[in-house]
Amino acid sequence: MKRNTAQLKEQLIQTGIDEIGKHGIEQLSLRTVAKACGVTHGSPYRHFESKEGYLKVVLTQLSLFLNQEINENIDATGSARDQLTQLGLNFIIFAKTYPHFFEALFIKFPFKYMKMTQDTIILESDLPGFDKFKELVLKLRKEEKFNNSEAESLFHFWSFITGLAVLTNSPIGQDLDSQAIQSTIEHMLDIYIKGERS
Repeated sequence: MKRNTAQLKEQLIQTGIDEIGKHGIEQLSLRTVAKACGVTHGSPYRHFESKEGYLKVVLTQLSLFLNQEINENIDATGSARDQLTQLGLNFIIFAKTYPHFFEALFIKFPFKYMKMTQDTIILESDLPGFDKFKELVLKLRKEEKFNNSEAESLFHFWSFITGLAVLTNSPIGQDLDSQAIQSTIEHMLDIYIKGERS
């Protein structure tokens, strides 16, 4: 009996997401995914042509999930500073809750997804969570009248928040609760904004 092609494709994608969630991206194998879906090991290639094509689709789905998670409880009417604080907290909660997803998207992402130019950071892959982050940093720059380049602001804030996420997932940051993380983000924003004003 022949399977519904669209259903099988979705099952292959979801199985890949589940495998990454359990074992990490480095352990992801198309053979394992095919076996879990009850199809031959060549079946994923008929739907995605290559492992790279498959990974791009799976990582896009993970990115959409990240975007949904990091936008929780953000008050769109609040200041960019408040929104960025909440987004940063959500990002770190995502990293702690879904460590293999975080690792797949930001540490072991198998494709170049950002390009830093003299003026800004440009995405070369679909990463909606970063788009929201960039939008808020640019809004903060405007509200606080920053003088440095857009690229510098984006790079500084992105480095800080991803670095803090890595630390909170390490033995160093295991005991940090949400309040301590939020306080750290707020303190960093205060320092950065004061530095830009001087």
